[in-house]
Amino acid sequence: ILQDPYIFDDTLRNNICFYTPDVSQEQIDKAIEMMGLTSLVAELPDGLDTMIGKGYRQLSGGQAQRIALARAFLDQSRRILILDEPTAHLDIETELELKERMIPIMKDHLVLFATHRLHWMRQMDYIIVMRHGKIVEQGTYDQLMAKPGYFTDLVFDRSKGED
Repeated sequence: ILQDPYIFDDTLRNNICFYTPDVSQEQIDKAIEMMGLTSLVAELPDGLDTMIGKGYRQLSGGQAQRIALARAFLDQSRRILILDEPTAHLDIETELELKERMIPIMKDHLVLFATHRLHWMRQMDYIIVMRHGKIVEQGTYDQLMAKPGYFTDLVFDRSKGED
């Protein structure tokens, strides 16, 4: 899932079910609820059958990210998920709400999660800390917090994370 996910010029339903066109309505509804898209569906004139994309209904960055997350998590056959700043367009309150829904879904998957949002770190099994494109530290959250370094600088002084 990219930071700016691709939304097809198609219905909301087909965007969500892109990888899994044969899923049931119940599964679609669960993905919509899980990713916090219920209010979007309710406000669209044709609900899930509303055309979205560049030539149609425009979406916010956060809505596009939620659709991409629903699309990816609806396909349970995928064992590896690569998430590049998947919640970057969400305000922190919405992100924390969505995080509670995402953590259980990540279970039993290999998840590569690129983020600047440090509140995710406690949920990660292993963290690779990069600075200027190079690995500077790695380990579990507890291991990284146990010794002074770039990671602890980021955690305790957010301004150092700008580079």
